[in-house]
Amino acid sequence: MFITYGDSRIGLIRKVNEDYISDCTGPYFIVADGMGGYVGGQVASHLAVDTTVDFLEGMSSEDITEKVLSESVQRANESILKKKKENSELSDMGTTMIVAVIESGQLHWAHVGDSRLYTFHNGQLTQLTKDHSFVMELLEKGTITEEEVRCHPRKNEITRAVGVKKDLKVDTGSIELQSGTLLLLCTDGLTGMIDEKQIIHILSEYKSSTRKNLIACGENLFAATYAAGARDNVSLILIDYWSGE
Repeated sequence: MFITYGDSRIGLIRKVNEDYISDCTGPYFIVADGMGGYVGGQVASHLAVDTTVDFLEGMSSEDITEKVLSESVQRANESILKKKKENSELSDMGTTMIVAVIESGQLHWAHVGDSRLYTFHNGQLTQLTKDHSFVMELLEKGTITEEEVRCHPRKNEITRAVGVKKDLKVDTGSIELQSGTLLLLCTDGLTGMIDEKQIIHILSEYKSSTRKNLIACGENLFAATYAAGARDNVSLILIDYWSGE
């Protein structure tokens, strides 16, 4: 069982929102952050989400496995590549993407780019996805520290995106969810402005499982991001999961 909240906002600097999210009714949840100019970014993120929804629509949640989620992202990749061939003005577009599903206490996901999927349980925030980014590669090599990541001049440069090339590697994963777990799917417009300590503080203030409180939690995440400058579009989906036992 779960309750959800999600929204996508333009931020304080950008003139166009290149992010896009699926509706939050489930059973699947999708976040995409487009790139490639105002028009291209919008087209890519919308096309990725819409293609994935079309692919998954009608499937029961028990049929949506890691393999199926990966295939849905590949379909989105094909759709964007096709659109780029049809319109040369969109040749630079692409998008990050996270698609997740909850089934029988299991969370399955597929992921490309630097948008993130977190779990929050008993005060512990865990990032389930790995950023496909230039600075993450430097961090893994020990070239820079975690503190240097946030101010690195190439921190927004991603190394993998949907719609860039035909041979796309999609990361997937699955975990068993504990009752009382909060899930957060978000674009780097949020994580690039507020750090994990701030996210933990805000999520820790969410106490009871009501949609009103979950909306307030989401609004607090947006408020903190805007207070920090909101230099990018900001999108998030929150899911409060508990077992039905």
